[in-house]
Amino acid sequence: MKKPPPLTNRYLLLIEDIFFSKFQAGLTDLAFERADLEASARKLGIALPKNLGDVIYAIRYRLALPESIIRTQPPGQEWIIAGTGRSRYAFRLVIVNRIIPNPNLIAIKIPDATPEIVSAYALSDEQALLAKIRCNRILDIFLGMATYSLQNHHRTSVKDIGQVEIDEIYVGVDRNGCQYVIPVQAKGGRDQLSIVQTQQDHPLLPREIGILNLPECLDSVHGR
Repeated sequence: MKKPPPLTNRYLLLIEDIFFSKFQAGLTDLAFERADLEASARKLGIALPKNLGDVIYAIRYRLALPESIIRTQPPGQEWIIAGTGRSRYAFRLVIVNRIIPNPNLIAIKIPDATPEIVSAYALSDEQALLAKIRCNRILDIFLGMATYSLQNHHRTSVKDIGQVEIDEIYVGVDRNGCQYVIPVQAKGGRDQLSIVQTQQDHPLLPREIGILNLPECLDSVHGR
């Protein structure tokens, strides 16, 4: 009996099949739905994971797109998978996909003030990273304002995007008394930050201002 390909390879096969079932030269937005994953799985004889969302998550933040899809990218543009509603997505051409450190910038060294007991009991790479940000006042230093952690893993749904989760929400105040809400996204292990999260946070935060119940001068660092 033929052994099925590894799970991540199955993800790539599914995404490749869906992409080319929608692709036409010149298009910059290819809509598809979660049900297309099931249809492609039946077509290719692939066993789907119980969590269908993991297929999309892996391609967004962990795996590179199949080479056949990358070859269709125009110069200076990359395909991402954007949310367009509940269980709805789109392959979309953007200028930047992965958010990576700029090697041309000089690193600013900050002494690690994370308590040893916090490092010892951090439950995951992502949680450890968020803890280090809090303990070392990273946002205060780089944004030049006083910031405070308000809520972890804020999950909600946004019209025309679908489910969105912000790893941590901070609120801050600058020297002029203007208040800000600051979304923080973290990735640990093999996961990478993607422009998808920034694009989701931007329309989410203004709507969430009413929930946070902050004054009218509240702003987002996106517009700063």
